[in-house]
Amino acid sequence: RLATPDLRIGLPETKLGIMPGFGGSVRMPRMLGADSALEIIAAGKDVGADQALKIGLVDGVVKAEKLVEGAKAVLRQAINGDLDWKAKRQPKLEPLKLSKIEATMSFTIAKGMVAQTAGKHYPAPITAVKTIEAAARFGREEALNLENKSFVPLAHTNEARALVGIFLNDQYVKGKAKKLTKDVETPKQAAVLGAGIMGGGIAYQSAWKGVPVVMKDINDKSLTLGMTEAAKLLNKQLERGKIDGLKLAGVISTIHPTLDYAGFDRVDVVVEAVVENPKVKKAVLAETEQKVRPNTVLASNTSTIPISELANALERPENFCGMHFFNPVHRMPLVEIIRGEKSSDETIAKVVAWASKMGKTPIVVNDCPGFFVNRVLFP
Repeated sequence: RLATPDLRIGLPETKLGIMPGFGGSVRMPRMLGADSALEIIAAGKDVGADQALKIGLVDGVVKAEKLVEGAKAVLRQAINGDLDWKAKRQPKLEPLKLSKIEATMSFTIAKGMVAQTAGKHYPAPITAVKTIEAAARFGREEALNLENKSFVPLAHTNEARALVGIFLNDQYVKGKAKKLTKDVETPKQAAVLGAGIMGGGIAYQSAWKGVPVVMKDINDKSLTLGMTEAAKLLNKQLERGKIDGLKLAGVISTIHPTLDYAGFDRVDVVVEAVVENPKVKKAVLAETEQKVRPNTVLASNTSTIPISELANALERPENFCGMHFFNPVHRMPLVEIIRGEKSSDETIAKVVAWASKMGKTPIVVNDCPGFFVNRVLFP
């Protein structure tokens, strides 16, 4: 198995309320060893190409343009006898090579992890762990039978139906966003009005996903708070081993704090995240409109104020819409894009494109009290 450097690979089935079938729960533990396989399967996580190579999930990492050439080289090695492919296949047919003590430790730790993270309302992870444990002492055929006996009941649970439904709905929403943005260019420069926790979170998310951002506030204290929030989130990524110090420095350097409008003449989109006060928001948006290019899109992160009301303060209301993030920004995937009475289709598409680039799930809603989420949550 060869992978390209940008590949992510895993078995996400437990996130859908089921477990890996068709041999997934049998082959992976025998390929990687119990500990690595249990971590991937029980959590439904994926790993990058380098980590996959390290744990034995792939046999090599090559550039995309070299993939076919690399595959041919592996085949030639197998044909010439330089690669003993039969020896690599044999462990997949046998019981797991674990002593009784090793098995007890591995599966006890895995069950504890699942109990802590999944709880009793999500049966798939613990079922997967118990199935792998039960199948560990058998060869492939008996192990596959056990996997099948566990998989089928899981597929008929209410949890699986609900989680699969969520997944399909999420794919549908993302598909609509992709269709909406097919003819627009994703913003390359962004700005945030208002620092603090929310502004810092938005700035972090934009910079983390590759869109440099200017973060403006009227005082140093708020700017410091915003930059501290962004730095804190990046440091968490560093502590988890997802980035190194060089990557951290590179991302934080694309967030530019400012007390004035320096750089606003180059931004493609601006989101306002100041205090939830109509007069303040109108004043800030009207002032900002004079500092940006005529085609720059403005958006408000308001959760309660009608977008069409805020648009009355602008000379170009067609370039304005709502963009409601949820707190904490880095963890909440949903972003509401609110269409005002005069918001143009291009404006909506550009903001949807930015939200998608930030790794969010944007939904477009009309301007109404509570927009969508708050309207659903409150009676």
